[in-house]
Amino acid sequence: MASTFRVGVPLAAATLALLVAGAPAAAAPKRITGKLSEPGYTVIALAANGKATSVRVKRRRFRLRPPARSVTLQLRARNGRYAGPVVVGREQKGKRVIVGVGAGVRLGRVRVRRGHATVAKRLDRGAIDGRRRARARKGVPIGNGRNLGRVRSRGRGGRRLGLDLDVDGVPNVLDIDDDGDRIIDNVDRSGSARASQSGGEAFTTHFTLGQPADLNFTVNANAGSSDEQITQALPSFARIDLTILPGDSPELDCGAPQSRADPRLGGLVYCTRGGTGEGAAPPPPGSAFGGRTAFPGDPGGRFDPDGDGFGSLTNNAGDAVPNQALFPGATADQIGAGDLLIQRVVRGGVEVQFLTALPYVFGTNPALASFDDGRGNSTSVDYPVAGSDPGPPDPGTRENGFPVKAGPGGDVVLTLTFWRPQRRPIPPETAPWIDIGGLDYSPGIADMGIRCPQSSLSETDPNLTAPPPGTLQGGGFTDLAADRPASATNTLTYTLNLTRCLASHGFSFEPGETRGFKFSAFSHDDAGSSGEAEQQVFFKRQ
Repeated sequence: MASTFRVGVPLAAATLALLVAGAPAAAAPKRITGKLSEPGYTVIALAANGKATSVRVKRRRFRLRPPARSVTLQLRARNGRYAGPVVVGREQKGKRVIVGVGAGVRLGRVRVRRGHATVAKRLDRGAIDGRRRARARKGVPIGNGRNLGRVRSRGRGGRRLGLDLDVDGVPNVLDIDDDGDRIIDNVDRSGSARASQSGGEAFTTHFTLGQPADLNFTVNANAGSSDEQITQALPSFARIDLTILPGDSPELDCGAPQSRADPRLGGLVYCTRGGTGEGAAPPPPGSAFGGRTAFPGDPGGRFDPDGDGFGSLTNNAGDAVPNQALFPGATADQIGAGDLLIQRVVRGGVEVQFLTALPYVFGTNPALASFDDGRGNSTSVDYPVAGSDPGPPDPGTRENGFPVKAGPGGDVVLTLTFWRPQRRPIPPETAPWIDIGGLDYSPGIADMGIRCPQSSLSETDPNLTAPPPGTLQGGGFTDLAADRPASATNTLTYTLNLTRCLASHGFSFEPGETRGFKFSAFSHDDAGSSGEAEQQVFFKRQ
């Protein structure tokens, strides 16, 4: 069992506090300088309140004005992924490290290592903030850019976005497991994880896979889909909604502004110039629809009017909570956990930056494995399922619904068994695909944003439980299973009364009618980043 410790306030903290107290109130923090052992990284200074400043290091030397007088330094790699914290001191023979630095510090040479970085010289005690510590092994923070903070840790750190709740070295805003229980935050229902995600002004994402995800477009590792099939499907059906924070000229920084013709340049391929991403564009004059255009490098400059390579964020849908729809067009190997996004907004003439990191992305859909209507129609679904092009369509598709019969009471009631959706592994996981546990499952009516009521559902699966009232928009269940390597034996089962679900929204299900249902799996997290994957299946009543 991991030991529990409380962060103290050593001499370095007191020294720093005196320096801060003696500084003029209106003076901007002095710049932090250093020289990285490798170019191409972005150095980020992160304050306790979650505000940040950053600089891309082109030739190894960097100068960076921090957003506060005490910060931690974080790295983003050339490929746009989180590369870990910068360690500025060691204690207890490498069992503790210090990650807090004060404004104006001259770091000297900074060695970039696997998942973190260290300073080459011993810094003066007055230059570091000893309150900002992390647990470590041989001087390496237990949370770092390789595991993204998904480690067992019981530290007692701060709950604000720029602090480190579990004291593993990765700040809350970038830690995919803030409270150190090894449950990814956006499926973690513990109070401590949620509190750390609401400790400031958050830049969040919502990842959706599966619009439209009819049966013939479904991919799932447990259903026999190959990596090639999954790679071909993901770019077509993925979407990310990015919250737009208050301020002027909001932009998305995904790495170096670039041209993909130059292989030396990096950044996230789905939101940098010359990459795969598209944005929901504002409609042209006289039109009600804007469609999609390259993000940020569309020829008309709609997503990059100032030409700086950072995509402009626009609330094209007019949502109450402003957001930008981004269609990444990326494969499962081009988008995933640890992708570090920076939102830049201007407030009072000064640019302010906020961070977020993708906790994971759905690589596959939930997939119907089998169903039974109790009236002689019992089917195990054989994937891949063929659609009408080139045709003929297989059962379960729009044009050829699975045949089902009503029971003695006149209702069509199905017992449904599903495979969970998968994600790519996060070290130290080694399996090619991981079945995602802890999700909520909720059925609804296909092509509509309405869900079936809880009264139409029942279950006897030991891994499923009904969530507290009001948790879901409709009926559904919470999966109690943990993440584990993908396996066709990992299934979940519940019963849905199709007739009752349709009737609750004013629809019938008469003999000869075909009705479609959407089966969604999603992470329910109002405080932080979230995601959803879905599948649509069609049934024809006999």
